[in-house]
Amino acid sequence: MAESTPEPTILEQRFMAAATGKPPTDEQRAAVAQITVAVIHLASHIEALVPAGRNKSLALTALEDVQMRANRGIFATGPSA
Repeated sequence: MAESTPEPTILEQRFMAAATGKPPTDEQRAAVAQITVAVIHLASHIEALVPAGRNKSLALTALEDVQMRANRGIFATGPSA
C-alpha cells in the first residue's frame, strides 16, 4: 500500500519555498512563463517612459512583488493560500 503524503498545514502553505514544494506541473510552468513575459513587457515600458528616480524604482520593485505573488498563487496548494 502506498503511503499518502499529509496535506501541508496553513503555516507550511504560507511559508512554502520552492525547495519544499511539489515539482511544478507543465501548466504551472506555462503560467509562470506567461506572467514573466507580461511583467518584463510592462517593466520595459516603465524603464523607457518613466524618468529615473524614486517613483521609477518603486514601480519596478512593485512589479517584482506582483510577479512573486502571482507565482505564489500559481503554486498555492490550498484554497486559503
